[in-house]
Amino acid sequence: MSQPPKYTVTAVDFDKDWDSLFATYWDSWKTPLQAAGQLTFVGIGTGGQAEKAAFTATKRHYLAEARSNPNQVWVKLEDPERESRGLNRIIGGGIWTVYRENPFRASASRIDVEGLKLTGPDFEVGSERYHLRRELYTQMWSWRPKLMATAHVYGQGLWVLPEYRHKGGAEAVMNHWVGVVDDLGMEAYLEASSIAASVYLKFGFTIVEYPTLLFQREDPSTDWLRLVRDMQSHPIGIMWRPKGGKYSEGKTPLPWLGRPRSFKL
Repeated sequence: MSQPPKYTVTAVDFDKDWDSLFATYWDSWKTPLQAAGQLTFVGIGTGGQAEKAAFTATKRHYLAEARSNPNQVWVKLEDPERESRGLNRIIGGGIWTVYRENPFRASASRIDVEGLKLTGPDFEVGSERYHLRRELYTQMWSWRPKLMATAHVYGQGLWVLPEYRHKGGAEAVMNHWVGVVDDLGMEAYLEASSIAASVYLKFGFTIVEYPTLLFQREDPSTDWLRLVRDMQSHPIGIMWRPKGGKYSEGKTPLPWLGRPRSFKL
């Protein structure tokens, strides 16, 4: 699948690009603002000084992780035509991590709810959102030790500014990424929002499952109920791409099963 000629996808220069790149990352999560984003990024969509402070802190944490992990790759998506209008060229990007061996150990096959730590600021300990955030990610990541037990590339993020959606930007990043994955000769995995799943399907990914996410709380607030309803109405798909990206339903063996997938009516 060829990359639209007006877009470029290149490695991020953390010294020069970071502020502009992370601004696009944050803005893409805000439109539409869904529960998963509100639980991932503390303060997103709240507006005013509170959101500015949250953005600055999150940006700093993500940069520290990006610099410290040599296996994590960030790329930027640029539209050179924006420069003539006095706008920054960066309109999106992507993140992935390369695992050359099993990142999980038998002793850590279960993800610890209370020990779970995401990059960036956290909610107040003991608050509804503090617990809800952990319940979301514990369940969403529970499949990882089973499916991701061999060398693989994990897709952590793909985004474009809202005004560039459905204009080939996401496809440009994907075209670049799967080229890297294929050069490495590895499988790839990711968690896909309902918005992005259709893009990944074009590039050799298949949906493994939509995990059923269950949340429980006595006397929940209206905020808790709203977030849970939003998450359950926007299912997150676990997706896998075999080496080379050639998947045939009922024929391609799933490594964690040792055989092709089948179903019964």
